[in-house]
Amino acid sequence: MKASLESANLHGVEAMLNDDCEYVSTGRGIIARNKRESLEFLTAMVDSIQSDHVPVICRVMHITEVYEEGALFHEGRHGLTVAYEEGDQYAYMLFVDINEDGRIDRIVSSQENYAFEYDDLRLSLDETPYRFPIVPHTVKDWIAALSIWLETDNFDIDDFYQFIDEDTKVVFQKGDAESITLENGLDVADYFDQLMNQHFVAVPHIIRDEEDNLILVYGPMSLIVSLNEQGGLAVISIYIDTRDEEESIDEYGYIEEDLTEPVEEEPFTDY
Repeated sequence: MKASLESANLHGVEAMLNDDCEYVSTGRGIIARNKRESLEFLTAMVDSIQSDHVPVICRVMHITEVYEEGALFHEGRHGLTVAYEEGDQYAYMLFVDINEDGRIDRIVSSQENYAFEYDDLRLSLDETPYRFPIVPHTVKDWIAALSIWLETDNFDIDDFYQFIDEDTKVVFQKGDAESITLENGLDVADYFDQLMNQHFVAVPHIIRDEEDNLILVYGPMSLIVSLNEQGGLAVISIYIDTRDEEESIDEYGYIEEDLTEPVEEEPFTDY
């Protein structure tokens, strides 16, 4: 849900909803009573976000204190804060109820009064590793997976690698250093997890540029994804901006083993 709202793209969400999934607002009551109606409401929401070029920032949190008697949720419950600008202010909280099959039974938009803390999912998550809910074939599918990987460090890597193509490439650049290129799917499967081993005091967010292209931003790190004509994963480009660092940690980032001769690429100056 975080990735879908930030990207203003619901691809893949339908597979997560139970047939009787409801959408409930604490202010307006039941808005949608089944999967079809819930998708229609969510579609109208993201269409509005996209057409108005509204940035969306979602952060995972858990409730620490309940102030209202009869509140829907209790201490320890996880959800999202949804904001439309950077800062401490948020518009509402979003919660989901999950059934035994792992599908969403209910989505709740809440403006109830809770105290909460934001989660560091890398340190606190104790769940089964995330897997693709559907076969990935859109930029949003891949960007969402990369966002979850960076935020949780709890992605089923084998599941990720089974969907890359033999020609999939990764280009990694840190600051003004020479870029590293993983030239094919085998290299990606061998080394990509090392490039994803980045830890910043930040939360990954998907942003949309003026043409609604998706960019994953994680602190000084930016990732973009390109697909080939068949819809397969062609290139993942990763750039780490080191301009605020006193000195670079090393010339090539975090990769542990020597690859083939580095390919000179123009620095990614767009982000």
